[in-house]
Amino acid sequence: MSSLPIQSVLSEIKSSLSTSPQVILQAPPGAGKSTFLPFKIVLEKWFDGKVIMLEPRRLAAKNIAYYLASLFNEEVGHSIGYRMRGESRVGKNCKLEIVTEGVLTRLLQNDPELTGVDLLIFDEFHERNLQGDIGLALALDVQAGLRDSLKLLIMSATLDNSQLQEKLPDAHFISSQGRSYPIETVYQSDLKNNKHNMVAELVKLTLRAFNEQSGNILVFVAGIKEIKQCQTLLKAHLSEQTIIAPLYGALTLAEQQLAINNCAKNTRKIVIATNIAETSLTIEGISVVIDSGFERSMSYQAQSGIGKLQTQRISEASATQRAGRAGRLSAGHCYRLWSSEVRLSPQSEPEIKRCELTSLMLELLNWGVSSPQALTFITQPPQANIDTANALLATFNAIDAKGRITKHGQAISALGVNPRLGHLLITAQQLPFDGIIELACLLVAQLESNEKAGDDLEALMLKPSYAVKQQQKQLLKKLNVRNSQVAIATDHCGLLLAIAFPDRIALSRDNKESYQLSSGIGASLWYESPLIGQKMLVVADLAFSERSVNSVIYKAASVSLATLKQHLAHYFQEVETLYWSFVGKPKLIAEKRLMLNKLCISKQPLIDVANNKKSAALIEGIKKAGLSVLTWSDENQQLLVRLQTAQQQYQRHHYKIEFADFSAESLLEELDDWLTPFLTGINKPEQLKRVDLKGALLARLSWPVLQQFEQHFPTHAVVPTGSKIKINYRDNESPVLSVRLQELFGQQQTPCIFEGRIKLQLALLSPARRPLQLTQDLTTFWQGAYEDVKKEMRGRYPKHYWPDDPLQAQATKRTKKYM
Repeated sequence: MSSLPIQSVLSEIKSSLSTSPQVILQAPPGAGKSTFLPFKIVLEKWFDGKVIMLEPRRLAAKNIAYYLASLFNEEVGHSIGYRMRGESRVGKNCKLEIVTEGVLTRLLQNDPELTGVDLLIFDEFHERNLQGDIGLALALDVQAGLRDSLKLLIMSATLDNSQLQEKLPDAHFISSQGRSYPIETVYQSDLKNNKHNMVAELVKLTLRAFNEQSGNILVFVAGIKEIKQCQTLLKAHLSEQTIIAPLYGALTLAEQQLAINNCAKNTRKIVIATNIAETSLTIEGISVVIDSGFERSMSYQAQSGIGKLQTQRISEASATQRAGRAGRLSAGHCYRLWSSEVRLSPQSEPEIKRCELTSLMLELLNWGVSSPQALTFITQPPQANIDTANALLATFNAIDAKGRITKHGQAISALGVNPRLGHLLITAQQLPFDGIIELACLLVAQLESNEKAGDDLEALMLKPSYAVKQQQKQLLKKLNVRNSQVAIATDHCGLLLAIAFPDRIALSRDNKESYQLSSGIGASLWYESPLIGQKMLVVADLAFSERSVNSVIYKAASVSLATLKQHLAHYFQEVETLYWSFVGKPKLIAEKRLMLNKLCISKQPLIDVANNKKSAALIEGIKKAGLSVLTWSDENQQLLVRLQTAQQQYQRHHYKIEFADFSAESLLEELDDWLTPFLTGINKPEQLKRVDLKGALLARLSWPVLQQFEQHFPTHAVVPTGSKIKINYRDNESPVLSVRLQELFGQQQTPCIFEGRIKLQLALLSPARRPLQLTQDLTTFWQGAYEDVKKEMRGRYPKHYWPDDPLQAQATKRTKKYM
């Protein structure tokens, strides 16, 4: 192994690990932190006990293990081993185990003291993988209470260390230089809307770089779909001598090695990968990077209980990591599929803030704490996601009414699978079918494999892959079940899925491709799905799509209503539904419904509904439809605005009065209290016009308060002619008094209400009641604008009185002849 930058800080790392409980190591890609550092730790026997390194990606974990084992000239499993869900190569003499996918969490749960383990390494911690955050939180708890001798090494390439250093004030921080040659960055400045044209534009850019440069190329795309599309298009343009190698986790080790290892001399290679190739893995011979600038991630939405699969811009940190791949061996080039004016966010959002947390909460409850706040998490998860996770665990009886883990919850946790699938495996053992356990394990293995072979799970069960069969065996072993070799009846797939996904039982809508889920959301099959036409489905995998109104179903199985009623009767509830619908012509909906969560399975009419129930339903209907369904006369509408104005003014001026809340929200919320007493004999919407709304509203005020209200906020104002003129109250504006100008002669001040606190807005009118002027300052009007008005009015209305001095003139409603 050639000299690597990490060697310059090896002695500092070793010294710090002996004196500090935690060490934070920041080293850019290519420094050797994922390979050379653990190699030296094992080779030089820094510790007597075992070292465990948590690697966030399966592909990296396995390849690092094989690479390090080759340095020792050993088979994997001797000194260097790896362990991941469904696959393990660990011998009794292993000094370094590279683990992933919650394996560290399982080790901690089974042996909180981590007997025989001296060092935990968290590699690529900047990726902020959920399992990394859980593992670190539990390990810190072990350090604090059980084993202060356990050492933690937290490594990252590009990390905002402020959070880490704040949470771990005793940690020793070390920074290592990377080994990177100059990289020339080329921006694709003339590209428009590259998110949707990404593959075609990316292939153009790759071919351009292929012709302009001489080295091997690494292309970063958003997902596996784009990898395959790029691979197909590039093969059509390049000769067979050019190796076009995809790189993602589902490939075999040999296929991965083809992408990672050096190719033959005089042969060029193009590797197409997702962000899996940003860190940890060293892909040999790369001098050119083509970066699409996008990644695909899942963002969980607690309200719906499902995720949204979205293609989004990468962070600045990711862009730096990707570009760095071109400069490990020599000067390189990075072609970016965006312009230099595009601004990227500094860091990606941690997974703990955007993922489903049922597994996290079950792990914590099994650990003995009920909240993430009880442990040192670098980032605390959203409370809404915690609440949704706890609600699902309660549905599974994994926690009791007080939020404590049950025996069933402990059994689910011990299986080390997703809580939904663990609940499925345990509950399946109670079903009276031959071979049901084998089918349950096969189904769980299929779901865990995440293979994209089709959306009909029942069909997939008939031809499972080798990897799925192996995982089935592992699950049977965990359940202490010997494979009975009984032929598996795949028609129970839907029932098993319903155990795990009670919120995703789907009922077909009129459109055969469209379904409503028991959680209330809509979902659709792809247009060629073999499941189209099935009345009921249970959906195991779905996500909101950027291009569809409904969520998209990726994996599901059909199920019959009779099967669900027979074996999962507790899912169903009979409810009486009684409400008034105000959509179109008002009508009473009175039904007995069979409900499966939010799905209405069947309904039948209720007869002989009592009048008091109709009145109660009417109140509920008004609450839902709003106050507008009541019959509001102009007088009553004006009264309501007047009451609301009074309430606002009393509050604004801190007036000592017990005045009721007349906001629309409060009126709806307290509808039962103030409207019900006035609904005697009224049980139909068409009878609402008989309701005394004025009496109902004013009844909310005590007699003394009502008297003050009438005094402070009168309905009319008296002007100098003696006329009582109506005051028009308005929402959030000054009340208006529309009055003929001549009736105000002799009045100097603007009329007021509320003990002089509120000036009325005067709408001054001509003798024909046409608008002349708006003012809230009558004195200023007389002194200024009146002169122009007078001149115009004398010409238009010569028979009317237009004095030169309006303050000394007599107010009048009549012409000069009758004054």
